Amino acid sequence: MPRLLLLAILALLLGAAPAAADHRHDWDDEEYPAAVEEDSWDESDEEPWDEPPAEEPAAPPPPAAEPPVAPPVPDEWPGDDEAEEDPWEEPEIPLVTTATVRGTVAMLRTNGKAAIPRGAPKRVRAILAAGNQIVGKPYKWGGGHARLIDRGYDCSGTVSYALIRSGTGLLSSPLVSGSFARWGAAGAGRWVTVFANRGHVYLEVAGLRLDTSAVSDPRGGKGPRWRPAIGRRRGFRARHPLGL
Repeated sequence: MPRLLLLAILALLLGAAPAAADHRHDWDDEEYPAAVEEDSWDESDEEPWDEPPAEEPAAPPPPAAEPPVAPPVPDEWPGDDEAEEDPWEEPEIPLVTTATVRGTVAMLRTNGKAAIPRGAPKRVRAILAAGNQIVGKPYKWGGGHARLIDRGYDCSGTVSYALIRSGTGLLSSPLVSGSFARWGAAGAGRWVTVFANRGHVYLEVAGLRLDTSAVSDPRGGKGPRWRPAIGRRRGFRARHPLGL
């Protein structure tokens, strides 16, 4: 009897097992979505993906510019028959042999004196003629001050002599350089200009310069000489007689 009861209980348990198993796997569709099979995956459901561009290699640096190559210089340029002038040499000044010249510009003579322009005013010609009287004299410090007729002249003595001996009344007694810086009227004149500072003075008349300094003198001589005009140098004042 107990054995039959045991078998009956066992049979009852075996009959209820499948139902219990089914009850355990009965999921609610509202709470658990249906499983997705791997074979049903569609690539269109995936978010688009842009392949990042490949990194471009850095551009090589530009090649260094080559220095320009100067064209070869020919030994002789076409039409260049004469040698090129040395830029450090003073250009030659045309010299004349006559005591006077046509026009209004004075010129240097071969003997160092001024060739007087016949077209210049009378007072201008007189100053040039007076300067000719002491051309070639040696430089002498203070010369022409204690006495007008001297064996040598300094810069202010030279200018004083030309203005006094011209007989034009432009100057009555010798002046020193600093005094010439305040003489006459300010600025350059049309025919006659004195350039002065406290240490030096020179006179330009009708295109020539009466000076004891050898500046811009092609012969390099010192003492009273007619030389090429140079205008106002730095540190000098320009003065002129009224009317000239």
